This record gives sequence, C-alpha cells and structure tokens, in this order.
Amino acid sequence: MSIGQTLAAARRDAGLSIDDMSAKTRLRATVIRAIENDDFSLCGGDFYARAHLRTLANLVGADGAALVAEYDATHVDPEDVPVATQVFETEATGRAITRRTERRAPNWGAAAAAMVLIVVIVVAGVQLLGHGGGNGNSPVAQGGSTAPTTPSSSPTPTQSTVSPTEPAPTQAVTPPSSAVAEAGVHVVLSVTTAKCWVLASASNGSVIFQGVLNPGDSKTFDDAHKVSLRLGNAPATHLVVNNVDIGTPSSKSNVVDMSFGPGDPTQAQG
Repeated sequence: MSIGQTLAAARRDAGLSIDDMSAKTRLRATVIRAIENDDFSLCGGDFYARAHLRTLANLVGADGAALVAEYDATHVDPEDVPVATQVFETEATGRAITRRTERRAPNWGAAAAAMVLIVVIVVAGVQLLGHGGGNGNSPVAQGGSTAPTTPSSSPTPTQSTVSPTEPAPTQAVTPPSSAVAEAGVHVVLSVTTAKCWVLASASNGSVIFQGVLNPGDSKTFDDAHKVSLRLGNAPATHLVVNNVDIGTPSSKSNVVDMSFGPGDPTQAQG
C-alpha cells in the first residue's frame, strides 16, 4: 500500500474520522485528506510533510519512521535526504525556537505616543499654573474698586507678555527613537562547500525562507528586531551579520540554531 493508503487504513482501524484527526492534531482536514490521497503539495515542503506523517502515524498507531523513509524514497531527491533527515531529527528544538520568536518585539510606536502625551500634559499643567499664579496680581482691589494703574505696572522692553486668550507656544516634542528599530538586523548567508538546509524566521515568528541551498548560493534576511536561523549543515556556510564578517558558525554539530539582533553579532548569537 502507498503512504496515504496505509494512514487511511490505520485511521479506520482506530475508529477515527478525518475530522477527529484534525481536532486532535490541529491539522486542517483538507491537508489530512490530501495526504491520504498521497498528495503532499499542501504540506508546505518536505520538512513539514515528514512532521505531518509522524504526527498522524503516532495518533493512529502506525509506524511513523517507516512512512517517513518511504516518503524520502519516493518524493525526495536522494542527494537531499541525509541533510534534510538530520535537520528533521532536531525538530523539537526548532519548535521551541519558533515559540520563542513568536514573542513580539516591544511596541515602540505606542511607547513614543505615550511619552508625547505625557510631555504635552506636563507642559499644559505648567502653563495653567503660571496663569493661575498671575491672578494674584489682579488690578481689582478687595473692596471692589479698581486700583490705579502706575507706570511701573507697564511691561519694560525686556519683559515678555503672553496674551491670556492665546496659549504660549509649546516646544515641539520629538518622539523617542528606538536604536533597535532604526538599526534593524541584516544577515547575509552564503553556502560554500556543500548543500545546506536553511530555515530563517523573522521576529514575529513568520518564515522568511525555508529550503536547501547549493554551494555558491547566497541569501539575505532582514528584520527590524531579530532574525533566527536553523542551519542543517553549518560548516558549509559563511555569515555576515550587520556588516560584520563572523565567518563559519562554530559548533560541534552540523545542525546549528542561532539568532541575531541589532548591533554586535558576536554578542547576539543564539
């Protein structure tokens, strides 16, 4: 039987419908139905197809490893299988990284707006207090008669006057800028000696790029706050981060997870 037929038979033996599978795995019913028909085009790539096969197989009691091996043999270029399989074995770590990257960056726009509002309130309060203090020098006496105006009450040429009906001009307030937002993150990844599977994610958790790069290929990834990388064959790569050449990632394993923020990349590797 094919991969899809094996899963469909195991699902029926387990007494589950496709909707039951969808509810338990959080995969769309259309994706599960397509997989059972041996159509993997909705999975989003080989990496996710393997993950879906393992998830579905575990739920219905099928052999997930055997299904993945059959998928690699029938749907994947043999040259790409070793690298892609090695990356897939570290899937749990990758999911943890994805969850961390889903934490949104600070909302600098809202913070700037709040700061402007506070400054405007303070300036307005100071102006009101200034006008209120001047009321103590009212020309009307307590008895209701008007106090005589003396020459000394007229403003001298060096004194400034403010019309009571026109508020004093306020100094323009520039919202505080964020060095992080202005600088951003700029990563240039080059593949040198062998193929490398790459997963690049933005600070909001979205996937910037996913796939296998060949020797000589180069990719650029940009984000305002953070770029996270997973490399399936790190010794075959070369990185330039924020215009700083950091060379080949140092690791005891071929599979490397790292992330970069603005500024010095040697202090931002994850």
